[in-house]
Amino acid sequence: MHVFGAFELDIQPGTPDKPASVRAALLRYARGEDSRLFITPECTSFDEIEGHINALQDELDQLRQQAQRAYGAP
Repeated sequence: MHVFGAFELDIQPGTPDKPASVRAALLRYARGEDSRLFITPECTSFDEIEGHINALQDELDQLRQQAQRAYGAP
């Protein structure tokens, strides 16, 4: 498993009988009183939430690259 921060990529290599499989898991979150899962802390400005969103997008881009390599995609 490859840990990047908020997410984890679980890569199961392929075999001659079974194709490779990849799935993403959420590692960091906070549960609200209404049971919703929050993936950012409470932010009090647009700049703050934008920074967290950009960081999450960067992590997801890294996961995509790892998955491409796992599947042997260019």
